[in-house]
Amino acid sequence: MLSSVFRDVLASIQARVEGTLAISLIALDGIAIETIKSDSVPLDVIGAEFGGFIKSVRLSNTDLNTGDVLQFALFTEKYITLLSAVTPEYFLLLVMRPDGNYGRARHELSKAKYALRDELV
Repeated sequence: MLSSVFRDVLASIQARVEGTLAISLIALDGIAIETIKSDSVPLDVIGAEFGGFIKSVRLSNTDLNTGDVLQFALFTEKYITLLSAVTPEYFLLLVMRPDGNYGRARHELSKAKYALRDELV
């Protein structure tokens, strides 16, 4: 079952990245396909906002000619939030504590797209 593959990949990232509070596979519209949460992180709201941001960047990209968004990070007082493209329509969204391992998170998210891409296309 696809959901099992998605959950396994997300659980693997959560286990490897110190400080992970929540991780989700989301569609461009911000709707979660699969989620693992270990905290009261407002992941649905964050996902919707990041989906809107990616759409906005895509519209602006016609003038900027920067290419597709591959990864995006937002650092706030409470969270480090990373968005990483799996396909043009699907993204991994990871929320971690500010003292979490940011470099490891970026690495694991980059690796995960190869495990998920074939399941989504």
